[in-house]
Amino acid sequence: MVDGYSYSATLKIWLTNAIYTGVTLITGFLTLLFVYQDKLLYFPSIPGAPKLTKDNPSGYRHPREYDIEHEDVMIPTEDGIRIHVWLLKQSNSLGYPTIIFFHGNSGNIGFRLPNAIQLFRNVKCNILLVDYRGYGHSEGVPSEIGLQMDAKASLSFLRQHKKIDRNKIVLFGRSLGGAVAVYLATTSPKDHLAGVILENTFLSISSMVDAIMPALRYFKSIVLRIEWNNEARITQVSQPTLLIAGTADELVPHFHMQRLHTILQSINANVVWYAVENGTHNDTWLRGGHRYFDKYDAFFQQLFGSGSYRNAHKISSSLEHQDSGTIPIMLQDPAVATMRLATGGAS
Repeated sequence: MVDGYSYSATLKIWLTNAIYTGVTLITGFLTLLFVYQDKLLYFPSIPGAPKLTKDNPSGYRHPREYDIEHEDVMIPTEDGIRIHVWLLKQSNSLGYPTIIFFHGNSGNIGFRLPNAIQLFRNVKCNILLVDYRGYGHSEGVPSEIGLQMDAKASLSFLRQHKKIDRNKIVLFGRSLGGAVAVYLATTSPKDHLAGVILENTFLSISSMVDAIMPALRYFKSIVLRIEWNNEARITQVSQPTLLIAGTADELVPHFHMQRLHTILQSINANVVWYAVENGTHNDTWLRGGHRYFDKYDAFFQQLFGSGSYRNAHKISSSLEHQDSGTIPIMLQDPAVATMRLATGGAS
């Protein structure tokens, strides 16, 4: 028969071991989060999809598939990394605004071609598609500081380009790209940028942790290195700004964009709010239909005057494509619609 002392001692040892094991596991987990959090935020490759644009499915490989005048360039950053960009140019490129397109955290610029092509054809503008370091054919490894340098290099490239009007450069950022755009807008001379367009972006990485991994909120101050703090930084955005928010965003809670709107509206008189009903994180531009492109037109007229920048192209989202099975689900519908548009068969 076990006496009370032996039982108490055994229980104490068991509890001590259990606590030690638990603390060790939690510490190990938090250490991994601290060390590898860049890999948890930046996804140069979408699972099941190619990393390089040249290996993408048909329609996602290159602008030449759409018979559009373009430049395919590797541009240097201040730390010696070269990043890959596509510059889509209107026939009279100097006469139109140029958008720097900063995409979300997953996949290469080829998977943004459906969006870029429809924007290019519906609105008279040039578009610079930027692959961050480590994405697509760009060199290096992604990081917050690295992407900030990539943004600066992209703007510098356009401002030195002889076929681009340096007074008509507008930033566009979706999701993570919105944070990149906000950073560039707040660290560049005001007269270097005519305007900013933000779509489905977030308050901060800290706020996203609360939304996606609420159990980690108690450890954020210990392990979180990445900031991308739009909530703090947007108070310094002085350029006219168009905010586009999908009301059904399944990744970034809708109130993030609403909060950014409230903050920006309090310090910037030139703010336009556009909520797209049922727009989700990646298809807001498509669900907005013609009105989405009308908003760009109105924003450009506000910035530059010179009449309408709108072209009339029809949009469809229920089409078939031979490679649809290899295209990421989040991009299937936009891609299919654009392939039909490219061949003149949109309905």
